[in-house]
Amino acid sequence: MAAISPRLVVFVAVLLLATATTTQCHRHGKRHRHHAAKGAAAAAAMPGVTDVHAICRTTPHPDSCLASSAAHLDAVSAEAKKVGAAAAAASTISVQLLPPNILSVALASLRGALTAVFAAAVANIIHHNRRLLDDDDDYSDNGGNDDNNNNYNTVVITVAKDGSGDYRTVGEAVAAAPNNSATRTVIRVKAGTYEENVEVPPYKTNIALVGDGRDATVITGSRSAADGWTTFRSATFGVSGEGFMARDVTFRNTAGAAKGQAVALRVSADMAAAYRCGVEGHQDALYAHSFRQFYRECAVSGTVDLVFGDAAAVLQACALVAGVPVAGQSNVLTAQARGDPNEDTGFSVHNCTVVASPELLASGVSTRTFLGRPWRPYARAVVMDSYLGPLVDRAGWVEWPGAEPGRADTVYFGEYGNGGPGAATDGRVGWAGFHDMGYDEAAQFSVDNLISGDQWLAATSFPYDDDV
Repeated sequence: MAAISPRLVVFVAVLLLATATTTQCHRHGKRHRHHAAKGAAAAAAMPGVTDVHAICRTTPHPDSCLASSAAHLDAVSAEAKKVGAAAAAASTISVQLLPPNILSVALASLRGALTAVFAAAVANIIHHNRRLLDDDDDYSDNGGNDDNNNNYNTVVITVAKDGSGDYRTVGEAVAAAPNNSATRTVIRVKAGTYEENVEVPPYKTNIALVGDGRDATVITGSRSAADGWTTFRSATFGVSGEGFMARDVTFRNTAGAAKGQAVALRVSADMAAAYRCGVEGHQDALYAHSFRQFYRECAVSGTVDLVFGDAAAVLQACALVAGVPVAGQSNVLTAQARGDPNEDTGFSVHNCTVVASPELLASGVSTRTFLGRPWRPYARAVVMDSYLGPLVDRAGWVEWPGAEPGRADTVYFGEYGNGGPGAATDGRVGWAGFHDMGYDEAAQFSVDNLISGDQWLAATSFPYDDDV
């Protein structure tokens, strides 16, 4: 059969991007926008597309898929003329003219591309759409060098334990990244378990850490409070550089539940985002320390204060997995630390799944699991449109041990639109600070309203939903 032009596949991708996709909120029937990678620039920036033959071979009827793809791509080519006319053609050609097979081809080209393709594409998207830093940004702690790159050349650094890359450790790659860069530095980490503690300092900006998969690329450490580390410094992977991105990587702390605070991932950087990552620990697994953060389709596992800190953070379509705590302890999913009512920080757990780990299920121990507790007097955390498994305690929320009287009245803990055995709110705490929210209240914790996501997430190429 005749070869299928990659230009035509790109056209279909542009056509799909030009057609706003919507998803249906369970239980409410509200519709909201879903962003796979905003704008035609995202598709145009892709350096290549996934081979149509390879995609069709994964379908139940590969021969039919190939034939249908060829026929309909030929039909579309008559309408499109050339890829440069895609934007105009998108307004006149109905997606319904295209069969499911070719829609799958285009979607796979966008969402299922190899990690190496993503590494180059995300840098191009950033360069053509938005600069995250200005040339005159001043960092007092810049290591004495400013390698700000003004010609938009992408730096790609490869890490491989077997020596086939530029460096053998992630820490070496971070150190080699340019300082105060306004352009994206892609650190491509090949499959393997990297036993190291890594710090991304403030002057290492716009780094994208791209692994081979959550189960394939693992960065692991074992620092803990019991061994003399502060909570902040116990992190296996710490981020302070603005514009940090991570995809398909797991951050792990193996210290164990008995050793107290032991952070797997700490983020104290603005406009930081993670997609399809793992964060594994016990107490204090994910330290969402400060600034604006976004986590999409990540798996976060731990026990006490699974996600904690004073960031403005949205966890969307993530799995929060409660593990086995020390005997006598309860599991707590969030511990937000807003200390001033004027702060715009808070945690939004949106469209997530809250479940017990296989180890907790196998233990047979009845462990109380709460959605959150207030680390500071004005803590804010909400859980929305999520599945809450039977492990969630009927009270839902719990007080901070030894807290001053009245803290339960000054916090803001809310729930909206949740489902599952643990979602009923009629037995929740009777605090003044607990809110069984309506839509207007819940909307204040959307991606756009809490972290101004519409202003910067498109540049990451990560998908997100901007409504509740």
